[in-house]
Amino acid sequence: MLIGASGLAAQAPQGTLPLARRALAATMMDGHVYVAGGWNAAATQYARVDELDIATRRWAPAPPLGIARSQHSLVAVDGALWAVGGWSAERGLIAEIERWAPGERAWRVVARLPTPRREPGVAVLEGRIVVAGGFSGSSDADVDGYSDAVDVYDPRSGSWSQGPALGVARRGLALVTLDGSLYALCGYNAWDGYLGTVERWSPGEDSWRTIATALTPRTWASAIADRGDLVVLGGFDAGGPRASVERLNVESGRVCAAIPLRQARAWFGAVALAPGRALTMGGERAGGFSAGVEINRLACTPN
Repeated sequence: MLIGASGLAAQAPQGTLPLARRALAATMMDGHVYVAGGWNAAATQYARVDELDIATRRWAPAPPLGIARSQHSLVAVDGALWAVGGWSAERGLIAEIERWAPGERAWRVVARLPTPRREPGVAVLEGRIVVAGGFSGSSDADVDGYSDAVDVYDPRSGSWSQGPALGVARRGLALVTLDGSLYALCGYNAWDGYLGTVERWSPGEDSWRTIATALTPRTWASAIADRGDLVVLGGFDAGGPRASVERLNVESGRVCAAIPLRQARAWFGAVALAPGRALTMGGERAGGFSAGVEINRLACTPN
């Protein structure tokens, strides 16, 4: 059974998602955690959306996505959820962006990505949805499919603009907002392999700046902001799914190890639950798919 944010001082027990799956998307809005889409080999992609009420610690179904998808992102803007990008075995790359707000009966398509792609980094900055990197190729062998594009969507005007391109084209990256700037972390491309690269961009700047750091290279990790730092959880490298959790101070570039995940996994959902705590859900583990739900402590461990 999960515990609520007020009980986080207690030992965090494990729980389960209603459905084990990887390449899902998750976000927090108004005290509720939402988990959308994904894949687990029992179906092509899922449209289902599960909602966790932190106060009652109960899962409930929410209206399903209009387009089943995996390898996408989910963000909250202006009291609504937005599903961005992804892949469908039936449709291929997904351009449609869907929106849903609590109380509405169904998701609806409200915009289209200028370039459809899967595995992008997606975050919200100053009320706008920023989509960075990803993969736009027709197959994994398409080297030109690794994207450095940065597209910015304004939900209020319904218009797109273009941000400066990433310094390193990549897929499977994490994109996090911290103190008015965006950070692109980790990922993968065909020429560099697994990446530990961290780039920062702030509105008004004409390019991304690389932060010198010793972050462990990986892709399909989750990342969140916590008390002025960035925290990278899990992921995948040549050894398979990872359990390691690293905390990055963006000013000094210093990296320290935090308590690892109980279960090594990649392509999972993570949300900031409270200062020093994250909630991680689902993903891919060695030999299968995870339904695991953990509350993870994010403090550095003693050397």
